Amino acid sequence: MMKRFPLLCLLLVCCTASLLPAHELHLKNGRIITTDNVWREGDTVHYEQYGGTISIPYSRIKGVAYDTDQKGEGEDIEQQQEEAKQESEEQVPPEKDLAAKLNKALSPQNPVEKASMSTLSVKTATGFGSGFFISNDGYIITNKHVVRGSEKQSQRAEVNIEQSRQNLRQYKLSLNTASKRQKNYQDDLEEKEALLKKMKKEGQIDRAYFKTKQQELGAAEQLLRQEKKKLAKAQKKYRAEKQIFDKKVEKFHRSQRELAGQGSFTIILADETELYASLYRVSDKHDLALLKISGYKTPFLQPIQEKNLVQGQKVFAVGSPADLRLKNTVTSGILSAFRDNFIQTNAQIYPGNSGGPLIDSKGRVIGVNTKKLLTRKFEGLALPFLSVLFYPSLKIISSKSNGRA
Repeated sequence: MMKRFPLLCLLLVCCTASLLPAHELHLKNGRIITTDNVWREGDTVHYEQYGGTISIPYSRIKGVAYDTDQKGEGEDIEQQQEEAKQESEEQVPPEKDLAAKLNKALSPQNPVEKASMSTLSVKTATGFGSGFFISNDGYIITNKHVVRGSEKQSQRAEVNIEQSRQNLRQYKLSLNTASKRQKNYQDDLEEKEALLKKMKKEGQIDRAYFKTKQQELGAAEQLLRQEKKKLAKAQKKYRAEKQIFDKKVEKFHRSQRELAGQGSFTIILADETELYASLYRVSDKHDLALLKISGYKTPFLQPIQEKNLVQGQKVFAVGSPADLRLKNTVTSGILSAFRDNFIQTNAQIYPGNSGGPLIDSKGRVIGVNTKKLLTRKFEGLALPFLSVLFYPSLKIISSKSNGRA
């Protein structure tokens, strides 16, 4: 029996019209929202969609048209989304029709290849991640850590930086110790040489003994010169390594600052077309973010209903980590488990695949690939896609807590 997921966190925009034909909320900005359940509490109006409750100020509503002949909750999501898509679809010039352009360039032969058309690379100040289109007007879902960095990864990097800094300090200390030791050894040789010359001058030693000791001192001095050269080489290497280290640390901190304030990202489509996408929403609590390109018609992935998910079914993890030359990568596996509001799969999730879709054999999106399980080599986690619904005019809402995320 399938485990039901509670809705998580982020409202995601799939289309401009609601997918459940029932009551209509007419907003003052001209937008119409349809829902099968709506009620007012004081200055706030609440309505339901996909099992989640959304709240908006009553002052934004022009009026409500109630439908007394509602359809049931079992309507097919794919059909609903297709109808909404057709209603909201706007005509665009051929050069702006990315769906047609990608379809012509890639000629997908099966549903998985077709789903790959909607998957893309997201280039940031610190590297690459994956994402995918979720609407025909350019909305893109990805992971928050792709566009804002991972706090845990940053902390690990800082720990590694500090450890490297300590290693360099120890290396420098050992070089300084070696230098002092060589200086003392040189002073000792100079003293012995001066004493030997004095003893010869005063007739305390014969010529043969003097010559033997002089040869010994000469050998020791030659060895010291060799050690000095080695030390000078090591000191030069230390200075070069420290310079490289300092530059890398500065670059890391600079890229972290840039990423924290980055609002526009280069996206690379499946046919290697590069475009700019704006950051639209970031969840405060969950590893999800929303980007958007404007003025284009885009391919997008259809969701699968949660009731159709079963443990053991075949799934595919799609990603496009451009920096690893693994663009448009697809790995297969099974849906292993439903775990703590995540979907667990043994489909391999490569580095850089974070933010890509987990799909079924029909190309329908199941979840958003998020991370690998460190305790299990080939297991990864994905956020259930139908646990994240969004609308562009609303801030992020947690339907679980019925409050702000």
